[in-house]
Amino acid sequence: MNALHGTIKNGQIILDEPTSLPEGTRVEVLPLDDGGLSVGMREEDWPTTAEGIAALLARMEQVEPGWLPPEDDAAWRADLRAQREAEKAKFL
Repeated sequence: MNALHGTIKNGQIILDEPTSLPEGTRVEVLPLDDGGLSVGMREEDWPTTAEGIAALLARMEQVEPGWLPPEDDAAWRADLRAQREAEKAKFL
């Protein structure tokens, strides 16, 4: 079944198109736009190709932790690199 679309009006969902679902059918409603309140990525936005994953990891490397002093940050990044290399070795 295709997704149903509609708008909230006075606390009720008004569908854009009529539906053939029988009266009393339970549905799940998810907002299309959360107003920027969500944290992280939606499940369907995670990359699934090697190139996409590599691009995401490269972007993640650019994020500054901001909560660590420089010496702790350097140790954390070194540990992260070592962990990444160990994980790559397991899969190769």
